Formats: sequence, C-alpha cells, structure tokens
Amino acid sequence: MTTETEPTVADEQPDPETMTIGVAFNEYFREPGEVKDEDKPKAFPEVQRFVRWLGEDQRVNQVIASEVARFSETYRSNASEDKKAQALHIKGFLNFLRKRGYTNDGLASHIRVRPRANTGQRPATRRRRQTEVQITQQGHDEMQEQLKFLQKETIRLAADIQKAAASGDVRENAPLEAAREEQGMVQANIRRIESTLKTAQVIDESERRASQEVQIGSFVTILKADSQRSMNCQIVSANEANPLVNKISDISPVGSALLGRKSGDEVKVKTPGGDQQYKITSIG
Repeated sequence: MTTETEPTVADEQPDPETMTIGVAFNEYFREPGEVKDEDKPKAFPEVQRFVRWLGEDQRVNQVIASEVARFSETYRSNASEDKKAQALHIKGFLNFLRKRGYTNDGLASHIRVRPRANTGQRPATRRRRQTEVQITQQGHDEMQEQLKFLQKETIRLAADIQKAAASGDVRENAPLEAAREEQGMVQANIRRIESTLKTAQVIDESERRASQEVQIGSFVTILKADSQRSMNCQIVSANEANPLVNKISDISPVGSALLGRKSGDEVKVKTPGGDQQYKITSIG
C-alpha cells in the first residue's frame, strides 16, 4: 500500500518567470479571500479589461510602469466615484501580483484617477506646460515605431469589427464588443503618442553632457549607503520609464530626488519602505 497521493492544483507552485497576465488573472479570482464575493461582479470585467489591454499572453515580469500608467489614463476623463472604485480593482490585482512574487515593482502606485487639467487656463499657459515635457532621442524614435505599429493595428481591428458585426446579433456579440473596446484603446494610445511627439522637446545631448547636474536623459551611478551597492540608471520622462532596463522616471521618488544634484551629493529618498540614503558617484 502506498501513501503517495496525486498532486492537486493547490500543490503546484507557479513559476514567476513564465507566469502570464491571463493565468494570473484566473488565479486571482479563484483564490479564496482575494476578492470579496460582492465585489466580483464589478471587479471581474474591470480587471479583464486591464488584462486585455496588456495582452493575456504577456509575462507578468515584463509589465512595466509606463504601460500601467498609460492604462491609468483611461480613467482621466472622468474622476467619478465609479472610476475610483474601478481603479481600486486594478490596484488590488497588481498588489496580488507583487504579493505572489510575480513582479517586484510597485505597479499599483501608477494607477491614478485624476481629472483633466483645468480648461480655464489661458491657452498660452497650457502650451508652455505641454512643451516642458522632454524626451531622449531614443525615446522619440521608440514612440515613432510604436505609433507605426498601432496604426497597423487599427487596420486589423477594423477588419475584426467588420467580421464580428456580420456574425450575429450586435446586441449580444462579445467578439464585437471586445474588438471595439480594443480599437478605442488603440486609438487613445495613438492620440497620446501623436500629442507627445508634437509637443515634446528632444533633449540636446551636447548640452546635457556639458552640464554637471543630473537632468532628464542623464546616466547616473548611485551608491546605496546601507549596502554599499552601486546602481546605474538613466533619468527619463514618465513616457519613457522602464525599470527593467533601469530607466527611472523623473517623477519617481529616486528620479525626482536626483534631479539637479551633482556628483558627490548625498540624497535622501522617501520610499514606501522608508527613507533611503544614496550618494551620486558619477553623472554621464
């Protein structure tokens, strides 16, 4: 007689390196206690919308802050209580991913519900604020490539919508609804990128290198005081931020603390885990 038992689903340990957004989504709603039963009817479609935005097959450890921030822009047109509640569902899912070790980044902090800027401002003031956004040449080139890809996607989605509309009753047609929703997201991204490319200033690399202070575009080496470990990073605008390749947003705790500082300066950074002390060892 053997005492061995068949392994159950609960006994299996998912691999954080291969976990996809789609699988994590299913796990999140299956896990007892993660989502209250009374919240599931509203949480499920909203988190599903987020999963479709990223792509169900995308690996969780490849999700970057800028992608989450771009999704957060879908709440910006209406900062109502309903929108805030929807955003909390996404935060809950992102916190679950971090708790399970599928991601090490605090992605939930990039989900924000903000009203549109005050349209009562004078047009000249709004234009000046828009042109304050600076991007690197590499970031500019990457945005142009992304724009080309999204423009091709609109052609594919138009064909999908036409096909789905012809397949049955449009009032109860899930593929049609999904294609239209994806089309709306793609078009919103196109408008955002076009607006950024039209108004942003590409950084003058020669001027940046001549400066002794940390600026957007600067490559910085910092030394963490408590561990004596150094870290290399580039300070970029939020549009370019990508922690996976050490591109840190200028509005992040570390990025904002480094701006305007010089080599040899010591900076204190306020983080969710407490204050951190760094020393700038080089600027390039």
